Parts: sequence; C-alpha cells; structure tokens
Amino acid sequence: MDTCAAFILGIWLLISILWQFQFKSLTTIKELDFIGIFPNWTFFAPNPGTSDYHIIYRSAGEDTGIGEWIEIPLISYRTYSNSIWNPEKRKVKLLIDCINALIKTVQKCRKEHMSELYMTQNLCTSVPYLLILNAVTKFHKNSDATNATHLQFTLVESFGIESTETAKPIISSPFHRVA
Repeated sequence: MDTCAAFILGIWLLISILWQFQFKSLTTIKELDFIGIFPNWTFFAPNPGTSDYHIIYRSAGEDTGIGEWIEIPLISYRTYSNSIWNPEKRKVKLLIDCINALIKTVQKCRKEHMSELYMTQNLCTSVPYLLILNAVTKFHKNSDATNATHLQFTLVESFGIESTETAKPIISSPFHRVA
C-alpha cells in the first residue's frame, strides 16, 4: 500500500513538474484535468512586474495650508512569526490589488480618450478608489496628524533603484474633506 501511494505521488510530482513547461504532448492530460489537480505556477510570467507603485498623500487645513507629501508604507518590517501569522498581508494585498485595478481603469480611460475631468469623476466612485481613500484616511488619522480638513492622494510608479527613469505620477485625486 505504501509503495502504491509513493508511486502515485511520484507520478503526480513528475507530471506537475512537466506541466510547468507547457509541452504540447500534455494537451490530452490538460483536457482531463477538469478539477485542476496539476498546478501551474506562472509567478514570474508571462508579464513580470517591472515597476513598483506607491501611495503618497498630503493634507490641507484652513490654518495649516497644504502639507508635504507623505508615503504610506506598503511593505513593513517582518519577523519570523509573520511566516505563520501575518494578518497585515491581506490589507497590503488588498491595497495592491486596488492600485492595479485603478491603474487598469485609468489606462482604459486614456485609451478611449476620455477627458481628465470625466475620468476623475468616474474614478472617484469606483470601489478601488474608495478603498484607497479609506486607507489614506485611516493612515492619516493614526499618524501624528495635524488638524487637516482635506486629504489628497497620488499613485506613483517607480522603476527600481538601478533605473535612471524617474518616478511618475499615475493619478492624483482631488482634495477630499475629512471629518
């Protein structure tokens, strides 16, 4: 019985490894794999990430004027216990997914030649936009913030330390009133 289980697991491992190379001879097996028993890891492909995204924001108040840009840290220091228990990674993953969704929407709007005003009005009511605004507002309230009445955020794309290309803003929000 142990030999039979080892044989089946060995075959499964071998097919899983071969599966990653997308051989045409495996097409009949792919058609039979309707429950997804053979994993396909395309972590670095077909479109690997070539840039990083950052959320920066600034506050404005009637008596303080417009403040400096502050970056919301998406990556934090990790400990060994984070490999077992890390509830913060879900919040970061949500923000990154919202950034990606918002960027795709902006690219689509620019491809369709929408005016900046029309695009901004439509984006301000989208779920990814509102979730990013919520994260900015919470981060601002948790920091040693001044008595700001308005917040504005910008999504910025950077291209790594070694790159000579400068970071560029993708979208800037209008100022939003905060309670």
